[in-house]
Amino acid sequence: MPLVQRSANGPADLSGLPVEGMEMWGRSIVAGCVLTAACTGAAPSFAARTPATDSSYEEEYSYAQHASLFGSYEIYSQNTRRFRQWTDMLARAAAERKSAQGVCTSRAEAHCIPAEWQRLIERLRGLDLRHKIALVNRAMNRHPYVPTAVNWHRAMYWESPFEFLRHGGQCQDYAIAKYLLLRAAGVPAAQMRIVVLRDTAIDRDHAVLAVYVAGEPLLLDNLRADVVPAAAVQDYRPYYSINEKGWWTHFGGRAMTRVATNYR
Repeated sequence: MPLVQRSANGPADLSGLPVEGMEMWGRSIVAGCVLTAACTGAAPSFAARTPATDSSYEEEYSYAQHASLFGSYEIYSQNTRRFRQWTDMLARAAAERKSAQGVCTSRAEAHCIPAEWQRLIERLRGLDLRHKIALVNRAMNRHPYVPTAVNWHRAMYWESPFEFLRHGGQCQDYAIAKYLLLRAAGVPAAQMRIVVLRDTAIDRDHAVLAVYVAGEPLLLDNLRADVVPAAAVQDYRPYYSINEKGWWTHFGGRAMTRVATNYR
């Protein structure tokens, strides 16, 4: 099931933003226009915070100076309200943790912490970041790939980590489980992003987790056994990336959004 659904009108939920809509929307961003607003050359208000336009960006987010993903340019926004698959999943995950009454004794149990999750949290304590991400990538990649339509009988659903551990899932669900497991193990949100992208090798949409280690983005990918540098993967073209702090549209370079002659 594609992560980026194609539609003539485009859904309100940007988690399913159509490719055609993304490219048109990207052109508006770079031109400094939003819908019918006049072009002023400034970035639009909903995506205006970059190191060049807001000095607090670098103070608040340590990844401001990190290497760009797949050679793309980025525009950042704190407002994730329209990413309902992401925000709904985060709310469900928080509710599951809050309602947990001990550790599960079977996979079918609810209102408990999956035993595997608890074991992994204990194993991750004291490890350095590189060892943490290697362990998390291997552990989550062992779970079965199950399409959303099979698990949830719908076209779009982003699973919480506990749902993923119980039912398996597809690419975004692997990435989410890795992200929130690393968050639970103490890795700051500022060092991680879920990246929604196009895999041009198989001509399908895909999602991975990018973790910044010493400023370099490394990919935790359910299609790869090992953690690899993003720079080493030539077939991936990003649409957008997101974490708990905000989201980024990617344009130019190898991004799916090809905009503005000077960014091509």
